Amino acid sequence: MCSSPAAEVVAQAASLDPNGQVEVLHGLLDQLLTADLTVLGELERAQLVTSLVTLENRQHAALLDAIAAFDTADVASTTRHRTTPRWLAHHTRMAPGRAGGLTRTARALRDHLPATRRELADGHISAAHVSAIAHVVRTVGAEHAESAEPILLELARTAEPTVVRRAAAHLHAVVDPDGAEAALQRTYDRRGVTLSVAGDRAYIDGVLDIESAEVLRTALAPLMSPAGTTDSRSTPQRRADALVDLATRALNSGTLPELGGQRPHLSVVIDESALRTRVGAATLPWTGVTLPAGAVRRWACDASLTPVLARLVDGVWQPLDVGRSRRLASHAQLTALRVRDGGCVHPSCTRTPAYCDAHHVRHWADGGATSVHNMVMLCRHHHRTLHTGHWSLEPDGSRPGRFWATTPGWIQSAQTAADRSPPLSPAET
Repeated sequence: MCSSPAAEVVAQAASLDPNGQVEVLHGLLDQLLTADLTVLGELERAQLVTSLVTLENRQHAALLDAIAAFDTADVASTTRHRTTPRWLAHHTRMAPGRAGGLTRTARALRDHLPATRRELADGHISAAHVSAIAHVVRTVGAEHAESAEPILLELARTAEPTVVRRAAAHLHAVVDPDGAEAALQRTYDRRGVTLSVAGDRAYIDGVLDIESAEVLRTALAPLMSPAGTTDSRSTPQRRADALVDLATRALNSGTLPELGGQRPHLSVVIDESALRTRVGAATLPWTGVTLPAGAVRRWACDASLTPVLARLVDGVWQPLDVGRSRRLASHAQLTALRVRDGGCVHPSCTRTPAYCDAHHVRHWADGGATSVHNMVMLCRHHHRTLHTGHWSLEPDGSRPGRFWATTPGWIQSAQTAADRSPPLSPAET
């Protein structure tokens, strides 16, 4: 019987030592990485992907075996690095955290979890599954980990690593409740969020404990739903908008503690002519970033304005009189808009009034009246896209309180409460 070419390669490699066998693997990978995969059919491509995933799992088992053998022989102690993780980090340019994790996992499989090692070596479970199971040795001890190994392996064969981690966390909470609480506290102690500005962008980076993350996700979830069928924002974009929406709602609520003797609010100073003509700029107080007048004009659609009479003296504006702040849409007007519009008026939007602001169809800076006939409700997404020119609103001259929504591709009647399915009654707004 003639053996296959692959079987012949395996037979030849069997006589080599482990390092020689790894060299053969490198050679085969060189061939694979230069192969023309476009000649494969659909089934062959699918087989290649699944085979390589299995190979990755098996290769990880070989790596853990090698680390375990290296660690057992205590090779690192004869070098200046002294420990296996430090040696790994230095000689492989591996992140120290990953080097430590691999070493702990290799030790757990070597000393306590032989069945987990076999499943990984057969390619049936992934490195992430193994990491979750091996972590149990640290959290509840070797004896409990060995008892739980069959159950966790059965789960790993059919479920994602996240599910295995949850099962391991449940085991930790049951076997060692005090230790589980202490682990949560350690995570809480590492919490932190940074907000930095670079040019015209701001970057948020941080770590939260799982309880705080659950609170944040619960608060963001209702604000993240798409604003209608034409909402093309990605999930990260909708999450970013929801975070800002959450902060905006907190500022508008008037319930935040005072800062500098007044309720916190976003404030910006801009010349009236710049706001009217869209030519000019304003500087934000916290970040120091300069914004074009058009962006400030969008904010001014639904804002409290404080007129300041000032005179330019020797290049410095000297305030002469400060008027009282006035809100552009009164509470009664907002109530009327909620009853009439029932939410965002964009033809495809499903946002309810709770998600909307009042928008002047003809901006007040251009002489537009602050009246119900000149205002509509817009969700923050469609409010922004309108101000950036993606669509426009015009009054319907034949029907008071109705408007036309226009884009380069279509013109439709803007929504009202009566257009929604099911129609909103005033009591539901």
